[in-house]
Amino acid sequence: MKSSFNTISLFSGAMGLDIGLCQSGFNLIGTVEKDKWCRKTIALNHSENLLLGEDVAQLEKRTVDGVLDGQSLTLIAGGPPCQSFSTGGKRIGLSDPRGNMIFEYFRIIRENRPEYFIFENVANLITAPIKHRPIAERPGKNWNLRSYSTKNDQAHSTFPPLEKEELSGSAIRYLLDEIENLNYSIKLGILDASEHGAAQKRLRFIMIGCRDFEAPDLPEITHGDRAGLRDVRTLRDVIYDLQTDPGAHSRYTEAMASYFNMVPEGGNWRSIPLAAQKAFLGKSFHAGGGKTGFLRRLSWDRPCPTLTTKANRKSTALCHPVATRPLSVKEFARIQGFPDNWKFSGAMNQQYKQIGNAVPVAIGRTLGEVIMDHKLKPDAQKFPAIPSDRPALESMIETASLKLRRAARNHRTSKTQLKMNF
Repeated sequence: MKSSFNTISLFSGAMGLDIGLCQSGFNLIGTVEKDKWCRKTIALNHSENLLLGEDVAQLEKRTVDGVLDGQSLTLIAGGPPCQSFSTGGKRIGLSDPRGNMIFEYFRIIRENRPEYFIFENVANLITAPIKHRPIAERPGKNWNLRSYSTKNDQAHSTFPPLEKEELSGSAIRYLLDEIENLNYSIKLGILDASEHGAAQKRLRFIMIGCRDFEAPDLPEITHGDRAGLRDVRTLRDVIYDLQTDPGAHSRYTEAMASYFNMVPEGGNWRSIPLAAQKAFLGKSFHAGGGKTGFLRRLSWDRPCPTLTTKANRKSTALCHPVATRPLSVKEFARIQGFPDNWKFSGAMNQQYKQIGNAVPVAIGRTLGEVIMDHKLKPDAQKFPAIPSDRPALESMIETASLKLRRAARNHRTSKTQLKMNF
């Protein structure tokens, strides 16, 4: 018997978020997805009838009403395109048309008034500016935008001071101004997929909205080093059994493979001799940054770093812990939490892209469980919604920013330890 808790998915992709929501008890009644290969993946695993359209900007209320057929809409979930705010993109934020899909997402919430919504995005949304100014054109040329909020680095410079819209966190605060008009109670923060059962260190920005009551808190951490938590899942836990039959995978060039053969399990470009480092990196050797994506061989006993969409490229390589090859499509899917019987459409490069861009299934499941628990509570155990509790939201933003900075510090510490160990 199908659940009566209906959900519609926007920007559905390969359906990682949706699978997790369905595992927690939701009934998926519609998806909207623009990418043709993702649409084919949806049809392969469900039905073309699940597709409500290709363009979120063209989704009308009457279409949603038609698929509901008189039933209530419990949840709308989705993550608008995130390249605008990703550290790997051009960081042009809300001035990018893809960034404007965020406003289309909230338009659909406003028109359809689901009981709950889930908005997910890249973690860097929490610190992103509305407008991006290149580092070379900033006073003091600081890469860290937060420093412009805490120091007087804008004085005595040939460059004009940063405007309010160019400061860290201006994008999320601008969005909050828009969200306040929805009259939903909001909870927001950063989730690390590895702390919720995924074998992957992947940070995501999460916002939960509730129409009638105070929104539920974001999920509690279930996996980690603290007492009472389960052990973090590792690559060994999810792909060790695939060593003899990993399935289709891309390949390295002969030259790149020769460098990878020098890298031990858990190492990267810093693990090879200095002359080889310079030969492999070329001009990048003298560039700033940690360059941790270069020649990265994974470790059996750690979670995977954030999956990329191209596992065989020079700067985004994800090499198997033992074999000198990229992770396979099936290994990618296991790490993201997709069931083994899930089918992906298109050529191999399209499958890598779909899986790499997906939300980990574990994130969808834990968010679904939180909302389901909240939904099933008696009204007497819930608090009335406070849609415009801006001080509370500001506190959540600061907490999320601290988690993001802590993760960055831990990442730098790991790099230092790696350099010392080799």
